[in-house]
Amino acid sequence: MRALHYIALLCVLGTVPSLAQPRDSRIRKLEELAWPQIDALDRERTMFILPIGMLEEHGPHLPVGSDTFGVEYEAAGVSTKVSAALPQWRVVMMPTIHYGETGANVIGGVFVHPGTYGIRHSTLRSLVADLGAQLAQNGFKWIFVLTGHASPSHGIAVNDGCDFVSETFKVSMLHVSGLFRADAAIQSRARAIAAKHFSAAEIAAFGLDVHAGVAETSVNLALQPLLVHRGYKSLPPQAGRTFEELQTIATRPGWQGYLSTPSKATAAYGRDIEVWWVDGLTELVLRTIRGENLLNAPRAPAQLDPGRAGVLERALQDEREFEAKLDAWLAHRRPR
Repeated sequence: MRALHYIALLCVLGTVPSLAQPRDSRIRKLEELAWPQIDALDRERTMFILPIGMLEEHGPHLPVGSDTFGVEYEAAGVSTKVSAALPQWRVVMMPTIHYGETGANVIGGVFVHPGTYGIRHSTLRSLVADLGAQLAQNGFKWIFVLTGHASPSHGIAVNDGCDFVSETFKVSMLHVSGLFRADAAIQSRARAIAAKHFSAAEIAAFGLDVHAGVAETSVNLALQPLLVHRGYKSLPPQAGRTFEELQTIATRPGWQGYLSTPSKATAAYGRDIEVWWVDGLTELVLRTIRGENLLNAPRAPAQLDPGRAGVLERALQDEREFEAKLDAWLAHRRPR
């Protein structure tokens, strides 16, 4: 789930220059390096960027990898801009984690969905902690995590994994997308972007544009236009102004997995959204590198909103039941 107005929400080419294959020799892909090349990197002037996406239903019109496509574009854009701003530094791009936690389908009480393939809260937290800890124990001090999926419990898992690494190994591992979503100055720019493309009445009619609506459809039209089903133009609005209203929509029989008004989407709006993301994320990375301590800065989500806690608790309970089944199977499996 990604949205333009995340500050009050669960949260989130036309031809756009591709940033998927950075040509700057100072930007390297971790998986392409031999270990002596990694070991030779300057620990003080090397940063690692870890993108985390999600495979999640995005209505009948968008690909399930929407969150991954977005965060990979942003990670490539951030690496390019940071490298230009810090010519003495090296940027190492880590392979994207394609799996996150709790898809939008849980809003409607559906915990297993043919379009959503996630991992458990504890698994995501451990994955972030495991990778960050190994970098830290190898002497690297700067690790920046970008997330494309904005489920609150997903964000909390990433926050906890980053905090564990930062506090235990005395390095800076930051969930930059969480900082972005909580930064009032950065978020205030979203209103100007929306106003550039839509009237005040249209924006009001969109409601909480949290999932597969006008913003996410616009981003897909910008980044992956061939993967957007053209039927999006005829999808009826499904707007809600509170989480409770969104939950009512999502629990109706036959809900197709989207909210807001995807029919109003445009590639131009999507391009502006992605410029906003890349610029804001880059700003936060550079502020950190230049000495600002953002380890205790506000992040979204800081905690589960009481209005959403019931839905997410049921999702987490479903995860715990699955984990209990796995543990029981492991305890009683027969040797082969």
